[in-house]
Amino acid sequence: MRDLAALLATPEGRDFLAEAGTSDDPGSFLAALKAPRAAPADRARPVFVHQQIYVDYRASVVAKLLALRDLALRDLARESPALEPCFLWIDTDRAGSDKLSLRLYLPARQGRVAVRLAPAGCEDREPRFIPLDPARLAAGCDRIAAMVGGRPGGGGAAAQRFAALRPLLAPGGTLADLGQRWSNALFEATLDWTPAALRVSDLVADGALRPALTLLLNRRADFVAAANARIAALRDLGIQPAMKPLPDDYLPLFMTDPQDGRRLRLRLERDGPLQLAVAAGDDGRRHRFPLGRETLSLETLEAGAAWSPDVTLPLLVAAGFSGLVAGRSSALYLLVLQPAFAAIGGPPPLPVLVPRVWDVFPGAFDSLFAAALDGRHL
Repeated sequence: MRDLAALLATPEGRDFLAEAGTSDDPGSFLAALKAPRAAPADRARPVFVHQQIYVDYRASVVAKLLALRDLALRDLARESPALEPCFLWIDTDRAGSDKLSLRLYLPARQGRVAVRLAPAGCEDREPRFIPLDPARLAAGCDRIAAMVGGRPGGGGAAAQRFAALRPLLAPGGTLADLGQRWSNALFEATLDWTPAALRVSDLVADGALRPALTLLLNRRADFVAAANARIAALRDLGIQPAMKPLPDDYLPLFMTDPQDGRRLRLRLERDGPLQLAVAAGDDGRRHRFPLGRETLSLETLEAGAAWSPDVTLPLLVAAGFSGLVAGRSSALYLLVLQPAFAAIGGPPPLPVLVPRVWDVFPGAFDSLFAAALDGRHL
């Protein structure tokens, strides 16, 4: 099965992606951008990268940021409405979905050494709900300082750079707050740039996701059918869709268990004509939220639980943006999700740019934190 790199490597594959609005050519991407559907035609064109909040970033994420930054610089020479770069921080996923949301890694004689910054036992919770552990943070910072200072020559400039950054690892707020302020410092230190930012939790709180979610809920069966048909069509073409078929009880929603804080997937159940969003906790407890009978609504769920969206997030924000810069996996699942959403009355698929260069850490630099310690500018 062909992945994104294989598609981009052939004229036939590039043509297929172009027909779906996906390209690695910044010029073509900029030319395809339009003002958001609900905005005046002369409004600036917002373009976003969406990414879970980590405390360090590998090349695949940094490549997206560099592509977004370079789009903004390239756009300065154009006469059309300006591009507005935006970083959409995901603070609503499982903290343990990637180790880099919990810890920093430093090189050592025996290989990379992990220094955990997050509290113990928080892997199944969302960063927005995870309080910081001052003792763990202090111990982690001390260990990092000792390791950096133990480099040949006493660490020198690297030790000074960490000392300047260290105050940002002080307790204050949640794990999401720590990750965002620390990440912004790494962006400034290595990219000389920090994009405007939104948090998914803020979009949930102010109701910005509600219109698209309401549409999706009320056309849920049609969306599932369209997505699964698209997955099958891609597989028939020998293309890896990067996602499995959606089940019949699919809902684009998670909730936080009020007892233990775990993030739980919500599924659709029926009680006669009543449709419900249901999640099961580890101890067998069931959380049930009526959505409605003929017309479905988030009202009961919003009143009864903290909830968050799944991978349909780009669809839920699409009406407010002109395009997005996507990673290798997300570009493939958008080949499924965007046409399926358009088929049920959602916005037309947004143009998608994928980075042309992924190896952004030549030589010894394998993460943004490592680059910041060594004074590297990308």
